[in-house]
Amino acid sequence: MIQISYVSSSAQPMPTSELLDLLQQCLTNNAARDVTGMLLYGNATFLQTLEGEAGVIDALYEKILNDPRHTQIKCLYRKPIEQRRYADWTMGFKHVSEESLHNAAGMTDFSQRDFTYDYLTEHESVADNLMTHYAYWDPLVRAVDERDQRIKQLEKTLASAHGQVDVASLVLESLLQAEGEDSLGEHHERLCRLALETLKKG
Repeated sequence: MIQISYVSSSAQPMPTSELLDLLQQCLTNNAARDVTGMLLYGNATFLQTLEGEAGVIDALYEKILNDPRHTQIKCLYRKPIEQRRYADWTMGFKHVSEESLHNAAGMTDFSQRDFTYDYLTEHESVADNLMTHYAYWDPLVRAVDERDQRIKQLEKTLASAHGQVDVASLVLESLLQAEGEDSLGEHHERLCRLALETLKKG
C-alpha cells in the first residue's frame, strides 16, 4: 500500500458546480477502487493525498497527470504505508479558508492567501502540515493518546462531519448562484442528491 501527495494549479478558477462534479467523480471512483484520501482546494490550487494499493494509486495519478483540469502538477512524495491516514474517507474535502486554518499547529505565519502552487511547492513541509491539520480537526482530541480507540472514533467523526458540511455548503452556493441567474435545472437536482447522500453517510 502507498500514499501519494501532489499539488497542482487549476487550469482555470473552478466554479462551485464543477468542483462538486469533481468531488462526485472522486467519491464514486475511489469507493470502487478502495482508494482513500483528502482534497484541499483554494485560490485555484489543489493539494491532494491519495492512498491505496500501489498499482491502483499509480494508475490514478497517471490519469491526473493527463487531466486537463490540472496544470503544473508536482508530486510532493510517493511512499509506502502500513496504515491509512484517511481510512474512513473515499475523498475527504476542505475548501481552505482563514477560519479553517485557525489554530493550525506550526503554521502561525501561514494564511489563506499563501495557499498557492508556488508557495506549497517551495514549502513542502507546510503542505504536509496542512494535510495533517485537516485530517485531525480538534486540537484537544489530537493531544489525547491515539491508542484510545473511542477517542480515535470521535476524531474521525468530527473530521468527517466537517467535510460533509463543506460539500453541502458548495451545493447551497451553487443553488443560490443558479437562482440568481434563473438557470436552475436537472444538474442542480443531481447536486442536491449528492449533498444528501454525503450527509447520510455521516
